[in-house]
Amino acid sequence: MNSYPMLNPVPSGAGRGALLRWLGWLMIAYTLVLSLVALRYLDVGDLASGGVARSFGVAMFFAHFLSVALIGLLPVMLLALLLPYRHLIVPLAWAVGVVLTCLLLVDTLVFQQYRFHLNGALVSLFFSGASEETFEFSLAMKIQVALIGLGVAVALWGVGWAVWRLVAATRERRFGYGVATACVALLLATNLFHAYADAMGDGNVTRQTRLLPGYEPLTAKDFLEERGFDVAEASWGGDTALDGSIDYPRVPLQTTKPGQPKNIVFIVIDSWRFDAMNEQVSPHMARFAANNQRFMNHYSGGNATRIGMFTLFYGIPGTYWHSMLQTNTRPVLVSRMLDLGYDFGIFRSAPLSSPEFHRTIFSGMKQLRMESEGNDSPTRDIDANRDFIDYLQKRDPNAEQPFFGMVFYDSPHAYDLPDDAPRPFQPSWDSVNYLSLDEDTDPTGLHNLYRNSVHFVDGLVGKTLDTLEAKGLMDDTIVVITGDHGQEFNDLGLNYWGHNGDYSRYQTQVPMIVHWPGRTEPGTRTEYLTSSLDVAPTLLEHALGVTNAYDATSTGHDLFEPAERLPMIMAQYRGHAAMTENGFIDFPAIGRPEALDRDYRPREDGPSPAAIQATLEQMTRFRDTD
Repeated sequence: MNSYPMLNPVPSGAGRGALLRWLGWLMIAYTLVLSLVALRYLDVGDLASGGVARSFGVAMFFAHFLSVALIGLLPVMLLALLLPYRHLIVPLAWAVGVVLTCLLLVDTLVFQQYRFHLNGALVSLFFSGASEETFEFSLAMKIQVALIGLGVAVALWGVGWAVWRLVAATRERRFGYGVATACVALLLATNLFHAYADAMGDGNVTRQTRLLPGYEPLTAKDFLEERGFDVAEASWGGDTALDGSIDYPRVPLQTTKPGQPKNIVFIVIDSWRFDAMNEQVSPHMARFAANNQRFMNHYSGGNATRIGMFTLFYGIPGTYWHSMLQTNTRPVLVSRMLDLGYDFGIFRSAPLSSPEFHRTIFSGMKQLRMESEGNDSPTRDIDANRDFIDYLQKRDPNAEQPFFGMVFYDSPHAYDLPDDAPRPFQPSWDSVNYLSLDEDTDPTGLHNLYRNSVHFVDGLVGKTLDTLEAKGLMDDTIVVITGDHGQEFNDLGLNYWGHNGDYSRYQTQVPMIVHWPGRTEPGTRTEYLTSSLDVAPTLLEHALGVTNAYDATSTGHDLFEPAERLPMIMAQYRGHAAMTENGFIDFPAIGRPEALDRDYRPREDGPSPAAIQATLEQMTRFRDTD
């Protein structure tokens, strides 16, 4: 008869094999426990409808928490191979389960309150001096939390006992091998099916993954597309995002009808950084700026195209991108123009579906021009520019119907220009080899190639501006010329190249030139801080007759008025930062926030709790947390 010590479920004499079997079955038990706790996510988010999608959603829960339990227990299993001592292995395995379960409980609470998962910003704020202002914990609540933690610990110790009894009673190891095979099959099946659904554009399946913390299943769309397979864009759209209902705008719009709405034109240059706007690099745009208003301290809301354009049109932080994509919610700016009967001419060099602007910014709009013709960026830029000019040429300058036009050039992003285009900046590389870029690379040749590309695009912009002038449209047209983000050339000596790496001024500060009849004065240079978040609410108020307070539709401010704009959220696909008076607070996708100075060096004072709190407010302002 086995002798069971009171505090250790594994009896003395249990060898390495028995301990490993116990750990294997404990992993299954932890998977079930974590999956049950995770049902709390369904209080504010639902699984998809439809038998196949819902079946994947259920399997997704078990597969994800099987992975979590495996990752948590794997070090203990390896230790058991080397040191098979039950008084060491059992407490460690129990502690892993307690930590995982408690963290998941906390995350479900965070998700219910904020509609995003536990992150470094919340952890940092919790342990800061400002935590009491944000988190109000009564004595009763503290006692309740302690009792829950104690209950989890006791329950999981009981789970350990139950698992050993199962191990002791199950002598037939083929059963265990069968369960292990089923687990492997589950992990493979969920990942492969998700990859298939993603390639087929079945957003009803793929959208569910954001319900779980840290879940990143397999995708293969780019892999398949590169090998000639047809892939689709996601097609799901609904009223509720899986990470919470969107409350955008926060209240119904209050509007007055403008007497004669002005035309609006956005001219956007990919990767156009602030110091590439001058007489040498971009002479046509520089001359246009001299006759209009130029904002000298202007920043994008992101360090990549997706978020830079998102913030320009929505006026809210890029942390809302995924929710707007899931729900196919277009910006208030575009909806208001549609309400006023605007015609739309959208001319992007790169495909409008990459990223998914046709399902976000221009969601629900028919007959969109989805792509330009050509095998490289310069050819597509020329095609987009030519089509936009044709669109303008066909416009009747006396027509009562206003229009919104956008032309979006891509060549500087690709460091490319036609072979016969002027290359005034030398020495210049002929092309870029990303594998050769490191901290010792002389950036001169690449930077000059970039300048030459901007110079090429400037010539195209000049033709567009000339057409607007020749057609007599300038007197009734608001023209905004800007970049979606910047471009870095190891300017800070930190081996950052291009964009989507940091949030320094080299990747986020962009030109902003505005021509607004009756509002802008020739030669005006605005020095106060502005951002792409300011553009949409400014147009809504001053051009489109929206009388709501700015915070009903945006986190931005009036572009033409100085305001307290800090902290200002800048984002990328995963992760974000907040610009502050002293630099930045970088919130990585994983890990704690880091305080950085303007040159992206660590600051000794650490992140400001007040800035973190203000950042969280902006991130939840347009979520329905009731």
